[in-house]
Amino acid sequence: MGELRRRSLELLSRPSYCLVDKELLILNNNANLFGMNPAVQEVADSFDFGKLWSYPSENSDLLRERIASELSTSPDEVIVGNGSDELLDIVSKTFINPGDTFCQAIPTFRMYKFYAMVNMATVEEKMLLGDFALPTEDILNEEAKMVALCQPNNPTGNLLDRDDVERILAESDGIVLLDEAYSDFCDSNMLSEVLASEHGIDVRTFSKAYGIAGLRAGFAIARKEIVDELRHVRTPFGLNSLTEAVAVAALDHKDWVDAKVAEMKSEREFLTNKMRALGFKVYPSECNFILCKAPVSSAGLVSALIEKGIAIRDFGAYPLLEDHVRVTIGPREYMNMLLEAVAPLVNGEPS
Repeated sequence: MGELRRRSLELLSRPSYCLVDKELLILNNNANLFGMNPAVQEVADSFDFGKLWSYPSENSDLLRERIASELSTSPDEVIVGNGSDELLDIVSKTFINPGDTFCQAIPTFRMYKFYAMVNMATVEEKMLLGDFALPTEDILNEEAKMVALCQPNNPTGNLLDRDDVERILAESDGIVLLDEAYSDFCDSNMLSEVLASEHGIDVRTFSKAYGIAGLRAGFAIARKEIVDELRHVRTPFGLNSLTEAVAVAALDHKDWVDAKVAEMKSEREFLTNKMRALGFKVYPSECNFILCKAPVSSAGLVSALIEKGIAIRDFGAYPLLEDHVRVTIGPREYMNMLLEAVAPLVNGEPS
């Protein structure tokens, strides 16, 4: 145990990896583990820190314009926030009143329900079907004021059927929030379908593939009339000047992002095969993580790995996911460290 912890800390102390948290190898939050985005150093070398006495742009205009250019849309259809979490909060504040019905398919990202409940919605949850497919009819039958979908879905890792998502976008009378936080990993997005809808909002983040989770930058795209409503609720000066500058520069480093995504996919396949060999059921994933059904208690496995200095996420208490765990994909060294720690725990060997 001591040797594994020593090796973990040795790897994590490298300048290009910032993953130490109380001596844990963090494989449980789906951040980009493949090094620092070069945009960070680029901005640090040229940023005028002497101007931080001044407020940033009220609506982060430079970043909105750069995002719009990247996605071939209008800056009037873009709003930015402190990570996608702030945007989820703003959408809920804008469109949910006490008693309104909020609907989501489960299991999914827990924060949609959190923000809906904060705004006193009546929450209706519909269980995913076989192969984690959307219960489309059940969702539409709720006639909800707001529906939240995650595409691809977290924690299951699968792409929802496009036809199902399109039906919900087209037939819902309420807002449809489509969270595409992981779309950079699967070469698939539904922005055109969202903008074709009168009620769609596409939420994205710089925290995953772009690797700047610590700076908190996210954005949403929707028709101008929807963005205007969101802007009435959003506080001014939401994004700080440094974060905005790094996010703008990050969009100029798409080659770096593409290279890291390709490396992640290779390591995802590697870990999938190795975990299956250890007796885990591993589901196909379009994200930078894998969901696995453990051959032992998920709670016990996660607890034992913490003692070894490695953190993965336990989903055993979620519907449909008894004894399931989620693992963020990282460089080969990290994957080998995980496998070395997991093997004796599932094979009954002394650790």
